[in-house]
Amino acid sequence: MKNLLLLTLAISPAFLCSCAHSPAKAYHLTSPDTLVIESNGENDERILQPQASGRITDDEVFNAARQLPQHQTAVVILENYNEKQLGADFHNRGTLLFMGLRNLGYKDIYFLRGQGSATPEGLTTLAEYH
Repeated sequence: MKNLLLLTLAISPAFLCSCAHSPAKAYHLTSPDTLVIESNGENDERILQPQASGRITDDEVFNAARQLPQHQTAVVILENYNEKQLGADFHNRGTLLFMGLRNLGYKDIYFLRGQGSATPEGLTTLAEYH
């Protein structure tokens, strides 16, 4: 099992590059059941929706997400993200969140550029996976 996890993590950067659509468009929230996560860096997350949390770790995000009745759409707001194109910072911050959310059954995952807002409405979409 550990070898499978290591292999998955090893190939995930290539997967993230090949599957991402990188439209430069504003995101518009479609459902109040959407899981919205604010990411401030490694292992420093906060759930904004459907029920807000304080600062929590990645594992706590996944445990909370597992308990939700809907596993359709997840939105990750990357705060303090400064790359002009998807690069090393995106992969370092997004890989674990992407893999964890996908393994929980989330079908649509969006990564947005944060601007200090507690809502994803109108934020720039960095990548989306369907």
